[in-house]
Amino acid sequence: PKEQRPYKRYGAARDMWRSGKPEVLLSGPARTGKSRACLEKLYHCADKYPGMRGLICRKTRESITQTVMVTWEQKVLPAGWVEDKTVRFNTTEQQYELPNGSIIAVAGLDKASKIMSSEWDVIYVPEATELFKDDWEALTTRLRNNVMPYQQLIADCNPSYPNHWLKLRADRGDVLMLESRHEDNPSVTKEYLE
Repeated sequence: PKEQRPYKRYGAARDMWRSGKPEVLLSGPARTGKSRACLEKLYHCADKYPGMRGLICRKTRESITQTVMVTWEQKVLPAGWVEDKTVRFNTTEQQYELPNGSIIAVAGLDKASKIMSSEWDVIYVPEATELFKDDWEALTTRLRNNVMPYQQLIADCNPSYPNHWLKLRADRGDVLMLESRHEDNPSVTKEYLE
């Protein structure tokens, strides 16, 4: 039996988990738990909805390997997933495959043809400020797999300048932007906060 690693949601992470809005952005400084929260939701959805299709997407595929995939494999996937084959990584397709038929693919917009000819239930974009507005809008058109009761683009970023296109999108109400704080990350110590 798979052993899920412990995780608790607080603040903005909890609000992102509860939201079914089409576009949700966690914005905040480093070490607030933004990436982990998004990855945990992605895994939860893949586990809960058989046949769900999820995507982890950055501006370049290369930038995912030593960042998000490390957190995904070491902190989010069930302990022992490699040995007991709870989740299988298909190197050809560049996707994690769950026993229930759900998949989580990894891709970059540097090879957009793989993404733009496909359908997804949830797309997670780490470091969303790397994307151009057209990239973001193109990704929203791929949210049409319809295995889950809602389709969602979730993302995280460090705060940028006040007139960044993502901030303007949030100001218009197109994106639910949630402010992620250090207090939202259960692994941050009191000493670090001080």
